Amino acid sequence: MKIYKKSMLIEESDNVAVAVEPIQAGECTLVAGEEITANEYIKEGHKIARTDIEKGAEIIKYGVHIGVATQFIKKGDWVHEHNVYDDFEEINREQRAYYRSMAPDAMDYTIHHKYKKEELGLPETIMGYKRADGSFGIRNQVVVISLVQCSNNAAQRISAACNVPATFVDAACGEFPDRFERTRRGFITTGTHPNTFGVVLLSLGCQQTDPEDVAEEIRKTGRPVVNISIQADGGVTKAIQDGIAAVEDLKRQAEAQKREPCPLSGLIIGGYNGGSDWTGALSANPVVGEAIDMHLSAGGRAVEVCGRGGYPTTAASYEIGMRLMDIGDFFNEDCTRRGGKGLSQVNPTPGNKAGGLTTMTEKTLGSFKTQGHRRILGILDCGDPVPGAGAWGINQAQGANDAYASTTLAMSGCHICLFTTGRGNPIGNACMTTIKITGNPQTATALEDMIDYSAAPMLYGELSLQESGRELYELLLRVANGEETKAEKLGDYSWTTPHGTSYNGDY
Repeated sequence: MKIYKKSMLIEESDNVAVAVEPIQAGECTLVAGEEITANEYIKEGHKIARTDIEKGAEIIKYGVHIGVATQFIKKGDWVHEHNVYDDFEEINREQRAYYRSMAPDAMDYTIHHKYKKEELGLPETIMGYKRADGSFGIRNQVVVISLVQCSNNAAQRISAACNVPATFVDAACGEFPDRFERTRRGFITTGTHPNTFGVVLLSLGCQQTDPEDVAEEIRKTGRPVVNISIQADGGVTKAIQDGIAAVEDLKRQAEAQKREPCPLSGLIIGGYNGGSDWTGALSANPVVGEAIDMHLSAGGRAVEVCGRGGYPTTAASYEIGMRLMDIGDFFNEDCTRRGGKGLSQVNPTPGNKAGGLTTMTEKTLGSFKTQGHRRILGILDCGDPVPGAGAWGINQAQGANDAYASTTLAMSGCHICLFTTGRGNPIGNACMTTIKITGNPQTATALEDMIDYSAAPMLYGELSLQESGRELYELLLRVANGEETKAEKLGDYSWTTPHGTSYNGDY
């Protein structure tokens, strides 16, 4: 009996398939019932030509054009950056011009939920910590906030001694006004995050940020705040001692608070992917999209970072669709202005390419899978609270990296981030709980201390998309009720406030 190596055809119209396991030169795979012999080694996650592809012809994956062949590609050849041109910028311009030419009523913006709430059988409540401002948290953290670079080390030492999150800042005394306001907003949203019980503000004493200004905004939400200044306190050693004492006192207060029933519909979920490889688009990202579909059908809230914009097909109105495209245009042009290179010249990253992603279009399409069937109801600015039920976007043109994006989600009050990573990423967050999902079985095994859920069974047909999505959502509910994530066990409490200017309508 002939043995065929596993591969996957995503859409019938695709002229490439994806190797699900390594295929050696001379070995065969079956694609839609047709035998294809590999002409060279095809690593798992990489593309194999399903047909002969002429020079200048389109490479088709997901049923759409993802690049252009730079040479004749023979059936069975490896298809990657050595023989594919990334025409992302050209595709982007053409698509955006097409959508902008459409009349406002030419598209269907109706919101359709994939599921009915009653058929999901989800609980009405989770057990959380109620706040004086009407919100609730799923964690009850005491957080140390460093207000200037000069106090970062002392904050880190307090954090390590007390086993609590600390946030550090890349900010000194000479910040530009727009950057300073973003930094200030980062301090305040850390202290007022739903998962935050109370904070210790640590400063040098001569920084631009006014500690009392930040403390006042946090205290308005009923949270306790302790201010410590290194200069006023008599030096670093004394400030650390006083910081440890303050944290321990706040921890005792936090421990006295008990969990109470809180509405599941009030839980805010963020979706993001970083450290991508070929498995994300085929398993982990769709599974996250499925879990978010379930949450929205239950009346919940979901948020995504729109650092690279989007298209009207994901929007709930013509105006929001145009706004998404404006943000994307700004990001792409800003990338060129700042670095002298277009987005496709710096992305996909070397790690993405090693994992089989060849072009920016291919990567973007895979990333969109985390969205499920949601439509975006509005665009928030970085740090704005989520107004209500449904799916929302955040305008953060510099949010397109893991640290900035996760912090941006946290700054809008997300309780949990569903973070997909094919290659593996340990990043957590000081306030927001992070669940790591991978579709790569090797990553799930080798990086077991980082990964909370493996979507590999869905990739290999052992679970359906719906079954895997339900498993992930049930894990999310357990985490919401107090189960620790891997990032929490590792003590990864990252927080990097985006400091660049988001697109606000003016170039």
